[in-house]
This record gives sequence, C-alpha cells and structure tokens, in this order.
Amino acid sequence: MQDKIFLSKEVADGEYQGLLEFLLEDLKLFKRNFFFSIKHVETGESHEYYTRYFEHQYQDQLLRLFDANDFEGMLAIPMGEYGKCATQLEARYLKSGKLVGLQVIEARPHEDGRYVSLTPAKVFVDEEGQKILNVTKQLRQD
Repeated sequence: MQDKIFLSKEVADGEYQGLLEFLLEDLKLFKRNFFFSIKHVETGESHEYYTRYFEHQYQDQLLRLFDANDFEGMLAIPMGEYGKCATQLEARYLKSGKLVGLQVIEARPHEDGRYVSLTPAKVFVDEEGQKILNVTKQLRQD
C-alpha cells in the first residue's frame, strides 16, 4: 500500500460513503471476527471509536477545518452537548496510530433518523496516522 491518506467516494450529491463501510469493504483494513469484534487485518488491534458533537452554528467552520486537515483548529470549536447535536465528528483509530479515520456526519431525524456523511471519510495510515494520533485523542469527547 503506497498511499498513506485515503478518501471515501461520493455516493450522492453532497453525501459520502461512511467511515466504517470504507474501512471494512473498500480498503479492507479491518475485518469482523465476530458480529461486534472488528480487528485491524495486519496488527490484530481492536479500534477505538468516538463521536464528538458540535452545535449546528459551527458546522461550516468545522467543514472548512476538516477539508484543510486542520484537526488542531477543531479543538477551538466549542463542544456541543453529548448526544444532543446533529453535527458530529466520527473517529476510528488504532492506539498504535497505524490507522486514524475521521469523518464529519450529520444526524437527520427529519429523514427517518438517518446519518449523512457530509465529508469524505479520511483514513491516514502508517506515519500519516501517527502524525495526527495525538490531536485525534484530544478531540475525544468523554
């Protein structure tokens, strides 16, 4: 694998393939051992997962920062209330930093509760993942 940063494809106008589907089906970097157990194909590591919430008023700023790979800039955006905001940053990563995947999504309760991926999923592998691992962990909303 020569490329170190991968982007998911657009599936509809302004909507992109989801991060987990991209990792499992397209890149084949993860595999399911059991229904809930997902492991990295090379290292056997389980992935870490989180969602960070943002108020809708910050969505344009979040999208600009995400597009520019300015993940540190995202730290300056106030966090929204856990579970109460439609605009979200989804992250899946390995503790080793061998893989970091990020994507901005939006919950749409008015569309039968579906989630829409507003950006391509960005997957950083090897040294590219290790470069952004620290800021990825800082973005976690606990």
